[in-house]
Amino acid sequence: MDKLNLLIVEGNTKEENENFNNAGCVPQSQNFKKHIKKIEPNSEVDVVEPINDDSVSRIISSLKKYDGVVLTGSTLRLNEDIKEVKKHIEFSKICFKHEKKIFGACWGLQVTVMAAGGKCRVSPNGPHIGIAHDIELTEEGKKHKIYSSKPKKFTSPAFNYDEVEIPPKDSILLASDKINKFQALHFYVGKSEIWGLQYHPEIPYEYMIKLIKHRSKNMLEKNIFKNQDEINLHVNSIKKAEKNLSDDMRTAELKNWLNYIKQPS
Repeated sequence: MDKLNLLIVEGNTKEENENFNNAGCVPQSQNFKKHIKKIEPNSEVDVVEPINDDSVSRIISSLKKYDGVVLTGSTLRLNEDIKEVKKHIEFSKICFKHEKKIFGACWGLQVTVMAAGGKCRVSPNGPHIGIAHDIELTEEGKKHKIYSSKPKKFTSPAFNYDEVEIPPKDSILLASDKINKFQALHFYVGKSEIWGLQYHPEIPYEYMIKLIKHRSKNMLEKNIFKNQDEINLHVNSIKKAEKNLSDDMRTAELKNWLNYIKQPS
């Protein structure tokens, strides 16, 4: 397959993307598109917004043409009984009716898990704020194509308050860390195959630092950090980690998935 046709599912609302813009960050879909085009320059990439009925209606009739679907991160929370969340779950279910290979990052993992009959919750061990330390591959993860060329233990950009509590039936656990047991899953549902990660291989640490600075007031109000000095120390620790993580190693999972979907079925 010389050229990939890909669909990116934007996780955030327009209002939240304005907040990202104020933080100096592009929307999640554009960030993914940038990284995909860097890895696969000839790929054709479209974006859909599940909460926008017009956006969905334009895509539905041509859904079969896509070789893969990418679900981005989001600040939406799956325990919120709101129409935006419901529309994301319903769109995932539509994708499951087609023979699709799906890559989900953070919210993308969580929403596919929910759509497949699993369960998510607020992480009892607390959040990842910009970084996840010591993500460790399981024995199955060490053999999985998503982790080709990846170390058995690694650090990655991550930003999540929620996690998978109960994965879909017959899921394969690929990676864990001390905060989230289900850091990476492989599962099938309907006609689809899902490679899902709780972290963000597509987001540079620099992007995460911008988000932390932008959200610092809110995180202080929620007692995630005690004071600004604590935030500064955390940001400095991420800057140190950034020096040891090349772009090629950070994005290995995305590159491996793109290589996988290029192979003939």
